[in-house]
Amino acid sequence: MSRLEGAARSLRQIDPVDLALRLTLLDLLLRPIGEWQIRPAILVLAGAGLLIPGWLRRPPLWFALAGLTAFRFWADWPLADNHAYLISYWCLAVGISLVVRDTEACLALNGRLLIGLAFAFAVLWKLLLSPDFINGTFLRVTMLQDPRFEDWTLLSTGLSADQLEIQHAALDRHLDAPPFEVEPGPALSARFSWIADATTYWTAAIELALAAAFLWWKGGVLSRARHALLIVFCATTYAVATVEGFGWLLISMGVAQCDPRLVKTRALYLASFALILLYREVPWARLLADAIGAAGP
Repeated sequence: MSRLEGAARSLRQIDPVDLALRLTLLDLLLRPIGEWQIRPAILVLAGAGLLIPGWLRRPPLWFALAGLTAFRFWADWPLADNHAYLISYWCLAVGISLVVRDTEACLALNGRLLIGLAFAFAVLWKLLLSPDFINGTFLRVTMLQDPRFEDWTLLSTGLSADQLEIQHAALDRHLDAPPFEVEPGPALSARFSWIADATTYWTAAIELALAAAFLWWKGGVLSRARHALLIVFCATTYAVATVEGFGWLLISMGVAQCDPRLVKTRALYLASFALILLYREVPWARLLADAIGAAGP
């Protein structure tokens, strides 16, 4: 108990802004971004911010990181992923917050708006601009084709690796061949369709809730649920979608909004950060699928 109390006391003494900045730099180190032209500079600056006393809150460090990360999506235009834009905006927000009088309030506001707007635009795309998402087509194709979802697909749908490969090949033929040459692939199971639909609706629902919670400014239950919703989102989504850099960035922005008295909330954010790292390093879904397969019916 004394060790837990000591850990809680240490966490209570860490400034939320410092913790958010350290987690952001750790994100850049654990998930290096950019091509070889800019990656070394980003890694050096992130390491310097973590290790050199006094550098963590230096605005030039964060403006430099904002510029380098912005170069990444400029060079990859228009194919850069969402994380590329958000990390650059966040580094810029940090730099600006460090030169204004009330750093804590400025950084918390920027973190709240960036999270809220990111999820608002995600919901706009999913619900209004892309009918192939809400009807389940997007996730059906993703579960069959995207290697990042392979372990989850095998575990949740009951497909074997051979069956998944057959479905993958059939989908490739459908995408590449002229329509009159396409042969229908094997029928998907009801369980596969149910998992794809449930994942679709869950994703849309929690992202809509996150957008509303972080953009709502009048207080009340909705705003108080912000941290819980974000922690649940990170703990569940990145167990399946292995885009850990995005998850760590969201956690960093969430921590920046924590009242210093919310020690348990910061501890849960840190636990989520560590959990996402374990998701990346431990193929838990594949191990569980193999164990279930070995156990037999």
